Amino acid sequence: MAVVSKFLVVKNKDEKEIKYFDYESLDGYNLTVKKNVHFADAIDVNRVIIINPTFIDKIATRKINTKFNKLINMMQIVCEVGDEDESGEGYRIALNEATKLKQELWNKYRKYISEEKLALMMKKIEILEDELKLRQELLKDALEREEELNKGHSR
Repeated sequence: MAVVSKFLVVKNKDEKEIKYFDYESLDGYNLTVKKNVHFADAIDVNRVIIINPTFIDKIATRKINTKFNKLINMMQIVCEVGDEDESGEGYRIALNEATKLKQELWNKYRKYISEEKLALMMKKIEILEDELKLRQELLKDALEREEELNKGHSR
């Protein structure tokens, strides 16, 4: 049976040594590795913990920006198709995704990114949510007006 050890390789100018760390007590950003990626002459890595605050900030910001760009692309598609979609389902889905991203930003990434970046990203998401809510209300009002016109002409 294999014994699982937890080691960290530290390279300094003065000395090269392997130090033992208890990963459960380290406070850092956990990265998951891609599954089913194996190299013949390499060590299999299950988990990576980053403890450098500036590096954590950069990685978390990059992940948030990727998710934000996906939300923007979704909104662009929904707004282009929105006139044809009378049910408003696309707006609801995009609004749910915006709310989900906002909650994820607050719950998961708040402790890893700076307050300025957090406030800026929250403000951006709130602007997108307001736009989606406005478009949803406009669609609802247009459908109600159309329904009233159809009722008046059906006599």
